Amino acid sequence: MRDNKKIKVLIADDDVFISEQLNSILEDLDYEVTAIAFNAESAIAALQTERPDIAILDINMHGRNQGFEIAQYINDHLNIPFIFLTSFADASTVKEASKLIPDGYLLKPFNEASIYSTLNIVLDRHLKNNSYFTIKIGHELHKVKTNDLLYIESSDKYIEIHTSTKKYLKRDSIDTFIEENNIEGVCRVHRSYAVKIDNIDSVKGTLIQINNQQIPISNTYRKAFKKRYNSL
Repeated sequence: MRDNKKIKVLIADDDVFISEQLNSILEDLDYEVTAIAFNAESAIAALQTERPDIAILDINMHGRNQGFEIAQYINDHLNIPFIFLTSFADASTVKEASKLIPDGYLLKPFNEASIYSTLNIVLDRHLKNNSYFTIKIGHELHKVKTNDLLYIESSDKYIEIHTSTKKYLKRDSIDTFIEENNIEGVCRVHRSYAVKIDNIDSVKGTLIQINNQQIPISNTYRKAFKKRYNSL
């Protein structure tokens, strides 16, 4: 979940009318426009001056695909999402655009509803994919990507934190660990297990399958788990 500060947006479009219309809609939606650029050079200069939270890039500016140049700069130097803005979607342009892995597309003509929904989806997904929690073991602090968490297993006074790449052993309880790290999307399913719901492979009866590991669902937690899992 994002905090209450205004989200900063960079606009890059060579059409003054379009960029001003977009700026007006974004301001009405309570976004902060950091800069309006009219070509790749001015957009990259603006990105270097003030880092936005997201960029909206017209693909074709002044007769060439300058939006691709800006997107490449973002991929190389900034970890921010970007959306391609275009009035056409021919196969060759879409193919080239997809190589840059944009976070979304806006087709002209746009409206407030399409801008609102596209930006919210992109920003929420980016935040989710880039959230971390920390595991302190002795004097070592490990930074773990939230999406990499698979499940947590309790064993006596210790917990095993299983991720897609590594297992961590820590003296703690499941509930305390989850609460202190404010980890979202984790659900208790058994007195000895909590799972990252998004990473569940399958559920069959009272067994959860995650990364070739079978995890039991106890009667105590079954109803609450089913409710959360079925809401996905």
